[in-house]
Amino acid sequence: MSRHPQAALEIQRRRRRWRQWPWGPIALGLALLAVSGVFAVGMLFGAGMRPSSAGGPVVNLMPFVIALAVAEVLTISAGFFAAVLGWRLNRGRVTAALAMVLLSLWAGILLHDLL
Repeated sequence: MSRHPQAALEIQRRRRRWRQWPWGPIALGLALLAVSGVFAVGMLFGAGMRPSSAGGPVVNLMPFVIALAVAEVLTISAGFFAAVLGWRLNRGRVTAALAMVLLSLWAGILLHDLL
């Protein structure tokens, strides 16, 4: 047994603090952030559609597309993770379910042509 039970309780409280976070609204925010990535995709496609005789320097957009794809994958996976935590820990079940539906639809739209 520890000599300082208060210190042990404080350490245990610090470890479990993340369980008190509102995981459902966090998941919904991540889902909305992932869906808003379509605006960035539209801007990249719009930038790539200019005529080649524009006279300006040609910009390679592939690094931006790869960075956006990595950001989408990370945001969608973090949203799924937060939605599962929100559902299992009972920290915003309705918003977690809404986020799960929104993320599932968005992932289905993104993966539609690949499958």
